[in-house]
Amino acid sequence: MKKIILLLFILFTSFSFTQAQLLWRISGKGLKHPSYLFGTHHLIPIQFLDSVPGLFKAFNECETVVGEMVLNNIDVSAKIQQAAIMPNHKKMSELLTVEEYKLVDNELKATIKLGLKEVSIMNPSLILTLYEMEKYKKLTGFSDDKQSDSYFQLVAEEKDKKVLGLETIDQQITILFGNGSLERQAKLLVESIRKKDSILKEIIQLNRLYKAGKLNDLLLLSKGKGEITDMTDEEFKKMADDRNADWITKLPNMMQKSSCFIAVGALHLPGQNGLLKLLEKEGYKVTPNP
Repeated sequence: MKKIILLLFILFTSFSFTQAQLLWRISGKGLKHPSYLFGTHHLIPIQFLDSVPGLFKAFNECETVVGEMVLNNIDVSAKIQQAAIMPNHKKMSELLTVEEYKLVDNELKATIKLGLKEVSIMNPSLILTLYEMEKYKKLTGFSDDKQSDSYFQLVAEEKDKKVLGLETIDQQITILFGNGSLERQAKLLVESIRKKDSILKEIIQLNRLYKAGKLNDLLLLSKGKGEITDMTDEEFKKMADDRNADWITKLPNMMQKSSCFIAVGALHLPGQNGLLKLLEKEGYKVTPNP
């Protein structure tokens, strides 16, 4: 389930780019100035950015910052709150057996200090996100007010750089809460709690691979092993491939208008359906930076 929570997934296929790399330079095809593509990870603190060679130089060179969506949007919080409620007055008690309800209720009380009674009408995916984030924070000391993936948009606003999004908040909500039925999401919640120790270990391993820039290994770990908590092929397609295909129709026009610093989830970069390969197919020169 970690693969769904992180929202950063692409099907593993072999690729020709240097593996240990998070920052890429995009040039050619008539671009007046290069743009840059950086793979982010929302469970990595801001301090990590200092260790990426050439990152801030690339950021400062660009006129526009592009993210998956524009985070500083007055509609974001309200729409997420609305989407977090299950439709048709559905409750968790209708989605779980008595044994499953007790298991989830006890674990939530021990971790987030709220039981299923308090969050009964919330979307199962959001409940799981809250739960696993709290488990991760307690295990690692991570603070979610210091996430690196939102950093670039905040600095862009301070420096009067233009900020653009590849998706709307409505599209993001569909990805967050609409990828799978409520029954499927409830099953993922139960199974993820049952396998909480192994899933947390894999999340920590994902973070280590990200910090090392090992996108190939990151994809191997993210692909899944055919377990209940892994994404189905259709879920994967919606989460990764379809989004990459949509983004590649928008990025050329953005880069033609101004130099762009593109910051999206790291697992959107590699693979035959990843942005690196798609940009190359469009005729751009994509090289590791520096």
